[in-house]
Amino acid sequence: MSKYEIEKRRYIDAVKNAYGSYVERGGDGNEVLKLRGETLGYDESFFRACNMMAMENDHVEKTEEEAKTTNNNNNEDEQILQLQLQSIQKLFVAFCGSGCPLRIDGDKYLPKEGDVVVDLGCGAGHDSILAGGVVGPTGRIFGVDCTQAMLDQSQQNVDVYTKESMFAPFTFCRGSIDDPSELLTSHGNVGLKEGIANVVISNGVFNLCTNKSLAFQSAFELLKPGGKFLLNDVCVVEENSAVAISCSIGDEATS
Repeated sequence: MSKYEIEKRRYIDAVKNAYGSYVERGGDGNEVLKLRGETLGYDESFFRACNMMAMENDHVEKTEEEAKTTNNNNNEDEQILQLQLQSIQKLFVAFCGSGCPLRIDGDKYLPKEGDVVVDLGCGAGHDSILAGGVVGPTGRIFGVDCTQAMLDQSQQNVDVYTKESMFAPFTFCRGSIDDPSELLTSHGNVGLKEGIANVVISNGVFNLCTNKSLAFQSAFELLKPGGKFLLNDVCVVEENSAVAISCSIGDEATS
């Protein structure tokens, strides 16, 4: 094995260990959501569009102790709303991404009812679950991640936050998104294959890939003809005062 391959393996193992430890410790992503949720595209109106505000009463009852801290002057509807939002925040405990990829360009490319969506680097599944609420029970969601602890948390979150009558079925697979040959041949038994997706999404993961060109190849090989790849990520660019760049939720980068 070459020195490059050794360093690559060490890097990949470090990423897996870091994110595995993060989710196992409980994470603090919900604090990010509290501070910047609306800026990142995770707001109440979008949660409603994703069927996240239509929770069963027994789920709300799990947060009954939280209700005791709710302002006594609030009416019952406001109390229920606050309980729902507090519960949704727990979905984001292991949040590691940035802006919501589903909200790109003013929701122009939001998946449609019945669509198949693949979430590359799904983490603990918050974007997968939101997409599942959008496409509904006639759609399908695949989540791919290289960290088993994240995949385990994804399934737990699906069990807690979704209802079969309103959400798509979910399948979570362990794999490397920058190894398309492995990704597209190892999970055919569960339906993940070339040309399966109407929409592929990814949130804050491509920056971690050792081979970004292969990660993009994975995304585009998963897409059906005419499908959409919605990518939200971070990058490092050289400062150039002659170029103005503006990008926020619902906007495209302009220069």
